[in-house]
Parts: sequence; C-alpha cells; structure tokens
Amino acid sequence: MSLLGRDDLRLTPALDAERHLALADALIAIQQPEPAIDAARKAGAMFRRQGREWFQRRARLTAVRARSAIGDARGLARDARVVAEELHEERAIEAPLALTLAGQVGPALEAAGLWAAAASYRSHPNALVRAGAWHAQALSREEAADRGGVLRAAAAGLDAIDEHRRLIGSSELRALATTHGRELTTIALRHAATDPRTLLRWSERTRATALAQPPATSDAATIPASLAALRDNGRRLAEARQDGDPTEDLEKERLRLERAVRAEHHTLSADSVERQRPVSAEEVVASVGDGCLVELVDVDGTLHVLVVHGGKVRRRIAGGTTEIAELLGPAAMLLRRTSRGRPADLTALGQRLQDAILGDAVRLIPEGLVVIAPTARLHGLPWALLPALHDRPFSVVPSAGQLLRARAAKRPKDPRTVLICGPGLATGGAEVPVLAKRHPDAVLLDGAHATLEAVLAQLDGADLVHLAAHGNFRADSPLFSALDLADGPLTVHDLERLQRAPYRVVLSACESGVLAPVGAEELLGLAAALFSLGTAGLVSSVAEVNDVATADLMVDLHAALAAGRDPATALHEVRRAAVPGSVEAATAAAFVALGV
Repeated sequence: MSLLGRDDLRLTPALDAERHLALADALIAIQQPEPAIDAARKAGAMFRRQGREWFQRRARLTAVRARSAIGDARGLARDARVVAEELHEERAIEAPLALTLAGQVGPALEAAGLWAAAASYRSHPNALVRAGAWHAQALSREEAADRGGVLRAAAAGLDAIDEHRRLIGSSELRALATTHGRELTTIALRHAATDPRTLLRWSERTRATALAQPPATSDAATIPASLAALRDNGRRLAEARQDGDPTEDLEKERLRLERAVRAEHHTLSADSVERQRPVSAEEVVASVGDGCLVELVDVDGTLHVLVVHGGKVRRRIAGGTTEIAELLGPAAMLLRRTSRGRPADLTALGQRLQDAILGDAVRLIPEGLVVIAPTARLHGLPWALLPALHDRPFSVVPSAGQLLRARAAKRPKDPRTVLICGPGLATGGAEVPVLAKRHPDAVLLDGAHATLEAVLAQLDGADLVHLAAHGNFRADSPLFSALDLADGPLTVHDLERLQRAPYRVVLSACESGVLAPVGAEELLGLAAALFSLGTAGLVSSVAEVNDVATADLMVDLHAALAAGRDPATALHEVRRAAVPGSVEAATAAAFVALGV
C-alpha cells in the first residue's frame, strides 16, 4: 500500500496509470472507498489519454465499486450498467462482478436479467469467476424467496473459492482469499439462521477454514536467508532503541526485508491440494456430547449464540456487533491499567460484555467446562471478565472443526518439556529457573542459548513448551508478529518451518494470543500458525500483563498441568486463587486457554 501510494516513483506513464488502478483496488480491499474513487478516476483519465480502452473499462468498474460502497447514487446505476454490458460483451473475467453490482444498484426490474447474465459464467474455468457467478445466482434465488436455492448457490460458490484457495501455499494469501466469499457467506448465514443446526453447519463452513490446511514452507535458502537477515535487523534495531541511537535507516531496512520475505512467501505453492471437508453439525454434536460448545455467529451485524449440549443445538439472539465492538476498547484499557498497578473494578464491564455477547443464552450453559468459538473479531476478548466464565474452566477455539482436530491430535511419545527464556524481561524470566528445578529433565534454553535455530529444533515435536519472551503483535502484518530471542525475533514465518508441531505451548508474553481477523472469519498470528501445524492447546495472553504477576501465575499454572489438569482447568484454578481486583486477578484474566 505505501509503495502504491507514492507519487515520487519514476515510472513510465503506462505503469503510473496501472499503479493508480492497483492503488484503487487495494483501497477498496481495505475498505477505504473514498480515496479509491479518486485513484480510480485518475487511472481512468490516464488510460483514456493513452488510448488504452481495456484498462479504462476496469478503472471505471473500480470507480463504480467504490462509489457503491459509499452510497454515491448520482448516475451510479447508469454507469454500472454501461461498464457491465461492455465487460459482458468482452466476456471478461470481471463481467460477473460488474453485472451483479449493476443489478444491485440499478432498478429492481432490471436486476433479474443482469443477475441471470452474471450467473451464465458458472462453468467458467476460473474458480473466482465461477464464485462471482454463483453469488449472482444466490441473489436471484433470494429475490425469488427460494431459501434452498440460495444455500445451494452459496455452497457452490464457496466450493469454487476453496478450489482456488487450495492451490495457494502462503497461509496469509490463503486466509485473504476467503474475502472473495464474504458476500456469499453473508447471504448464506442470513438464510441459515432460521434453523440452529443449519446455522451451525454454515458457520463451520465459513470460519477458520485456512487453519485446516498446514502451511507450505520453502525448501530453498531464499526465505530462511531473508528471515535471518530480518532477524539480525530486529536484534540491531532493539539494541539501537535501547541505546538511544538513530533507527531511521534500520526501520527502512526492516520494511525492505519484510517485503522480500512476504514476496517469497507469496510465491509458494500448496504442498497438498486435498480438499478439507468441513465438519458437519452431526459430528460436532456427537463430539461435544454432554460437554458444552458455545459458537457465536455474526448474522447481518447481530450475534446469534449457538449452544451445543446433550445432543441438542439451541439458538439465542444476543447484541449487535457495533455495540460489542465499543466495549472491547474499555476492556483492554482497564486491564492495562490494572497490569500497571492501578486496581480497577472490572465487574460492571464484564457484566455488560456478557449481556451483549451471550444474552439469554447464558441460561442454557450447563455447569462444568465450556468451549467458546467466537467470531474472528472477538478472539482478542479477555473472556474471563464475563461472570459466567470467570468461575468455571473454559477454552477458546477458532471453530468447532479446530476443536475436533485438537482433540484428535496425538500426544508425542517423547515426553519432552522445553523451557525457553528470551532477553530483556523485567523479571529476567523469573519463572523459568523455578520451572527448571521442578522439571530437571526439561531442556532449558536461556541467555545466549535461546537462539532461533536452537528454539525451533526443540519446539519440533515437543510435548510441552514454555516460552517466556517479549511479544510484539503486528496488526498491520500478523505473520511478522514475533517473540524476542537472543539473536532476534521469532516470527510466524519461522514457526511455519516446523516439521512437527509441539503438542502444548505456554506463551507468557504480552498479547501472545492475539489473532488478527482477516478475510472472511479467518485468523492470523502466532497461535493460528501453531494450530495450523497441529498444536492441540495453548495458553497465551490477549492483553498487556504484569511481568511479576505473570511469573508467579506461570509457576502455579505449570504445577496444575503437572498434576494432570488440562490447560482450561489449570488456568481456572489460577484465577480462583487470585484476590479480586488485584494485579494478579487482572493478569490471570488476560490469559486464555486455546484448544485442549
């Protein structure tokens, strides 16, 4: 984005026009339609002067898409129809998108014909073109009040997107590719919401699908070499900041190296194109049994709560997603305050969160352990703030499908415990020496020994890993989220090089469990990378935590794990031992058990 937005690049007029069009498309992708209009119009004018009609039509389509996104209706219907008819005559791959949009923004009497023309591309060889055509078919069936037809069309469209996604090796691009199915997902969930089991099936069909396919890795030296250079840059950057030295050149170098790593990563092909079948509602119900799964589904901006227990799936409607989003900031702020030694009463906010997120569904949740499968944008919530969850063991999963995969993961025959302590911690990783004494057979990597290659070698196939290190979550680029080691950062790109996932991982760093929502209900981050590799369970934080309180919490957590508790139960016991309103209580609330 930053490169596309630069006007000081020395490009030929032809390339500069294409840059403006690419910028406009990128701005639409990140939901910034207003500047996209200007970029698209500028590109269109440049193409017109250059006599490049093919490109000009695509610039006009991009401008129409951006104008539609902001509700600029002046002449929109006419412009949308004209460009759609031109692209349809050309049999362009953009034609289904243009025809569908023209039907949506134009007169209702014209919509059926335009959508039928778009749907005629359903057998196109390009999977994404077929997906667009099936979207038009779904809209047509919705207009005809044909619920079954809507769901069949949505299923076919999502199958086409899956076909496209399975060919992609990069976990980032694989997750982002689901954006193409956002409209199909929206319309499908709307029509599935009337029946709890149908909604559960469609929710599982459309969430965290990228995690079911392990990431592809490079066998050549290019990506590891780029990562090594980036790691060295990270080490030098940290030293410069600590010493108060200028960092501008190092920051520029970091951006250049990140672009190189990302570019290499994006060229990877999938190791396997085997279709990953989504779990059925029946499989979920059978696996949950007498336990309890609570799955949250966003249907047109309203949360639907599905409670799976005792062979039944029941549904309740909770609050709006906008209302809930407004509560997330205050929750993070109060936890941050408390972690810094300024106690705060979190009770009232926790109740407000519970009322908005669970609503009346809280009455359906039985006693005992509960598994929460939130929407992608709620994964960063400190769930222990909710009164119904604070006093019980609970775990969080991206999807019910991920829960079933975690339960099926085989514990390694090698009962290896690995303890890792990174540099620069305020407590010096105080819990690690204590844990090392309690686990004399554990592998200990600390100080200069905690290098990336040594850490990756020990992570591979370990039974239990404790990693105490500073964490850096990158919302702008989740695969560069990192944990600091002796020779530089351990990024998600590095984790994806593992051949065998560690069975369970405890990350004591701040925000180590934060996952970035991308695409359509997909997640990226450290925890997502471990899940996709096959890790069964993690304990990590979703907020800023107090270092001293964290060290004590980790010692107690591992004592419970050593006694045979699962991560959710172990973390529950730690929460119960903390004094309400204390730094210790806020620290415990910031940690969540993910998986099993």
